[in-house]
Order: sequence, then structure tokens, then C-alpha cells
Amino acid sequence: MPSGQGVQSTVCTTRANMWHAFGVITLEDAMQTSRFQLGLIAFLAAGFGHTLSSSDAVGYPAGAAVSLGTNPLWTYGGQASSNSTIFTAPADKDMVLTDLSLSTDTDSETSPALILGDGTELGYWVINGSRYASHSGTSVNMSMTSGIRIPQGQRLMLHPNGTTVRYSFAGYYAQP
Repeated sequence: MPSGQGVQSTVCTTRANMWHAFGVITLEDAMQTSRFQLGLIAFLAAGFGHTLSSSDAVGYPAGAAVSLGTNPLWTYGGQASSNSTIFTAPADKDMVLTDLSLSTDTDSETSPALILGDGTELGYWVINGSRYASHSGTSVNMSMTSGIRIPQGQRLMLHPNGTTVRYSFAGYYAQP
């Protein structure tokens, strides 16, 4: 072909075929390629969507908040009729109180308090006893999202303020 001249091709279409100077392209070939591409795009989109889908988070706060121990959970329960030390946080970990239950079976009102060993009051509740049938009684049952932190080495004390208080505490160990 002499320089300066372009390639000229002729395309002719009929009902079933597309004629081109370099060969015959059937409409079926064009459709199969299109189906393949659509299938591939759908497959890739589904795979990408599955990859990005989130899963449910399970467990206690992650990262530096929770210790690396095999069991970061703790529980304590019992009864106290005088100022009592419930536990002392380890020297290398904080303890986070997330759940508590306080009750009494006396026939009067009492106001137990949670206090740290350094005198910091963490909480104060008013509960009514239920010793007799004429008293309905109340208790304190709390499940806290963030909890109450007891610093490393600190004692957690329960002051029942004159009556016997039954208690149940639960939580997890955390990095200081």
C-alpha cells in the first residue's frame, strides 16, 4: 500500500450476519462475549461485596483496654454487714466493674456505698429490705456499658451502712 493512503473497509449488515472486509462476524458471537462480560462483572461485584460486608463484633472492648490474659473476666459475690474490702486490684492491672447487684433482706432501708481504698466514693444506692411480707423490697441490678474502673493496686470496699447487704460484682481486667 502506498504511503499516505488509509485502509478502507466496508461493513455490510444483514439480519443474521455482519459482513466486514476481513471476515464475517455473527451477531451470536457478539452476544456471547457480552454475556460472558456481564457474568464476570456480576461475579466480581458479588465477591467484592462479600469481602466488604461486616461481621458482628463479639466480646469485650478490644485493644489496650483488655488484658492479654487467658481469662480477662472476674466475679465476686457474698454478703457484708460491716465495711468490707471486696477485692484489691492487681499491681499490674486495672479492674473494670461492669455488672453489680445489691440487695438486703432486712425490714428497713439501707444505702450501701462502693468506695476505693483511697476514700474515693464510686457509687451510692438506696435499697429497701424485704424480710417481711408487708415489704416489697428493692434491689439494685446494673449492667453498665463502660463500667467503673478500679485502678491497679486499689481496694474496692463495700460500706453497707448498718445492715447486711448481699452483693454480686462482675467485670474484666484492663491495662492501666
